[in-house]
Amino acid sequence: MKAFTPWPRPSTARLMSTALLFTGAAALPGATALAASAVPVQAEDRTEEVTARVTGYVQGTGIVIDRGVRDGLKVGDRVIFTERGGRQQFGTILELEGRVSTIRGEDPQFRPEPGTRASILVPKSRFETALDVRTGKVPVPDGATDATEALLPEEPKAPETDGKWTRPEDGFTMDMPLLAEVNAVHPARRASRLTGRSYLSWDRIVDSETERGDSFFRLGGGVYGENLFGKGGVLHFDGEVNARKTQVPDFADESESNFRLDRLSYTLGGTRHDWNRLQVGRFLQDGMSEFGVLDGASWGTRTGGGDSFGGSIGFLPEPDKDQKSFQDFQVAGWYRWVADEREILSVTAGYQKTWHNGSQDRDLLVLKTQYLPVEGWNVFGSAWVDLYSNGDFGKTSGPALTYMVVDARRTFENDFALNLDYRHQEYPQLLRAEFPPVGLPQIQDAHVDRLGGTLSKWTSGGAAAPLAKRLYLRAGGWADEEDTGGDAELGVDLYDLLADDARLDLAVFSSAAKFSSLIGARVRYGRFGPKRSWSVQYEIRQNDVTGFDGNADNLYQHRARGSYELFRASGLSASLSGELQFQDREEQFFLGLFLQRSF
Repeated sequence: MKAFTPWPRPSTARLMSTALLFTGAAALPGATALAASAVPVQAEDRTEEVTARVTGYVQGTGIVIDRGVRDGLKVGDRVIFTERGGRQQFGTILELEGRVSTIRGEDPQFRPEPGTRASILVPKSRFETALDVRTGKVPVPDGATDATEALLPEEPKAPETDGKWTRPEDGFTMDMPLLAEVNAVHPARRASRLTGRSYLSWDRIVDSETERGDSFFRLGGGVYGENLFGKGGVLHFDGEVNARKTQVPDFADESESNFRLDRLSYTLGGTRHDWNRLQVGRFLQDGMSEFGVLDGASWGTRTGGGDSFGGSIGFLPEPDKDQKSFQDFQVAGWYRWVADEREILSVTAGYQKTWHNGSQDRDLLVLKTQYLPVEGWNVFGSAWVDLYSNGDFGKTSGPALTYMVVDARRTFENDFALNLDYRHQEYPQLLRAEFPPVGLPQIQDAHVDRLGGTLSKWTSGGAAAPLAKRLYLRAGGWADEEDTGGDAELGVDLYDLLADDARLDLAVFSSAAKFSSLIGARVRYGRFGPKRSWSVQYEIRQNDVTGFDGNADNLYQHRARGSYELFRASGLSASLSGELQFQDREEQFFLGLFLQRSF
């Protein structure tokens, strides 16, 4: 019996000459800086970054973050998501509430994990007040008991008149922002606020051929506390209990469980009232997320021109289920340069040095740039360079590029969108236990280069148009130390078909490599509303494998999947999903349940 082939999601494969890409990437900052400098800076174009975190994802509706109208956001604002590896994704705000926003991601495959960092650049005019942003002092008018009352302009006294009503002069002129007379409340004077979520997840997988069953259970939550101690700081906790049980015929069952602490940190500053930011505890490093999760402290600040810099010190937990710490010590520093106060163009450089159990380990240099104009090409690039010495076995002394990603995308006036991306990755030489054990050949030669692109087209009017449809084509190729290959996918998404909030997705895809190739098709239909969503999906793939005799070289695989999700205004959400995969005489069945309550 043939082994069951896993079902990776058909993705864009990427292949490009490394030398050509490096040349283009090196020229990118200079070219974009020239483009940015050609646009004059207007006072009203000054921007300020509002940071947020992802609290959930609603299938078919969008990504949910914990910032909204009260934080100065508006429909149409651009949102930047930063993943743990430093890669960025983009989205646009569609709906707003007081402290909640719903966002449509530009990449329909992007589904960020809760807690993922998001940032929004908004005009400073939305926050213009009489407040001194450097000192954070909030003027409290005579008679006001606290800064909350200072939010409201002092009620003018009625002038003495001869009985005819006259409007008192308040000093407001038409060239002033609408909220010019409203003072922002300093974080230390705001009321304490506690928000968060709790969740329960259960998954069951059964294989008919091996009669093996695996059960996974997760119980966890997160807490986000603002000004709990009267100092204006933020307390952030994320953790969960994991349990797994495996049933294997003729052998004893295996089970294990552990507690996973993903984040426990306290942050002071980092607001428009105080540009100095101090964070202690366990957290993903804010200034350079590429440097990973830290058990320690980090500090950063911002200059008057918009540049920022900082550093960190502490231990790096191992990136596994146990997250063992205190074996890998690190110090790091970074500097972020911006072309102007709009922050359309920025370039960041960071350096991290680590020691494993007291022995020198990694010297890592990270360089990244992003160019985010309101119109035109949006570009993000990141390069990780390891600096090796003669003591690094299996590597040549000197700098070596171990990771690189470049992402360029643009939406055109005729509703065309184009996205190009490239990735290079190889194993660095480390004493730290960061990857599964690999041998010397992999350390020396293993690498992968991927280049691809996605072209999409909306019907006139975009997604909001009646019976809207979106056509897309993904294509690309890849190369590693042993093989080359490529893949492509052509699809169409039909909106509001047969019912409101409904969508029909149709796609055909294919890939080819040295030892295997496949061709397949997928259809999915569902309704994705604000209160409930459901979908059904069927996919078939034909795999041709080189080197097998008889019928073993031609394998058909089928997958049927269904899901139902429920959402309530109280913050309660529930999701139930099931999936069946089958080929020849072998089947796998999956059942999953997810419950979450936000507060």
